[in-house]
Amino acid sequence: MELLRSRRPARAAGPVPALPALCAGLALLVVLVVAPAALQAQAAEAAGAPAAPAPAAPGHKPLREYRDPAPPVPTDPQAYRGDPGTPALAVVPRKQHLALYPCSQCHKVLPLNTTPRKLVAAPHAAALPHGQGRMWCLDCHVGTDRDWLHTLRDPKVDFDDAHLVCASCHSARHRDWSFGAHGKRVAGWQPGEREVYSCTHCHDPHNPTIAPRKPSKPPPLRAGLDPMPTVPHAVPRPWQRAQGGHPASQGPSHVQAQQP
Repeated sequence: MELLRSRRPARAAGPVPALPALCAGLALLVVLVVAPAALQAQAAEAAGAPAAPAPAAPGHKPLREYRDPAPPVPTDPQAYRGDPGTPALAVVPRKQHLALYPCSQCHKVLPLNTTPRKLVAAPHAAALPHGQGRMWCLDCHVGTDRDWLHTLRDPKVDFDDAHLVCASCHSARHRDWSFGAHGKRVAGWQPGEREVYSCTHCHDPHNPTIAPRKPSKPPPLRAGLDPMPTVPHAVPRPWQRAQGGHPASQGPSHVQAQQP
């Protein structure tokens, strides 16, 4: 028996696995196998329930919540008579230049028809390109009293104050006109009350686009002077000016042309 035991091969001696390495292996197994299964179960459970709303960003508030704590104080309706700070001005009257005014001389015997339609045998403008189909006659003229105009607010506006009707839609251009950047002034440019033309002095209210016109002829030459020759000037190119060079001559200058 001792002889058999002595002949049994000896077991190879090796290091015993350390405990920390064993724990690390178990943790890796949990991460790779157990955790994905738990996440899939949670996702399946949440699929049948409505998603919770995301929390609002800090400082964000819906627009409808931006309200005044108290309602505004009621005020009386205001009638527009000019932009704040508008210098004093007087508008040149125009009614005396209207050939068909007063309009009531014909419309007082005609029945009121508020339906937009084709105007047949009308003595005034029968077409209305103004607005490209957005408006019609009674959008500016008072239907029950054709001797007056009206705005979006004012029930009656005199024909001499037609610029107020234009201001209902063209507010920016009317502001430029009232401050002097648009239109034409009759009186001088010195400070004081201005006298200006109304919008309808230059623009046809039914077709306000100004048609192109040929330029006027140049003023006549004063007696005793010869016409100036029309020749091109030699204009240096930008890169030539930067380098201090001169371009090739494109023709004699005015000074050169007048030399004997």
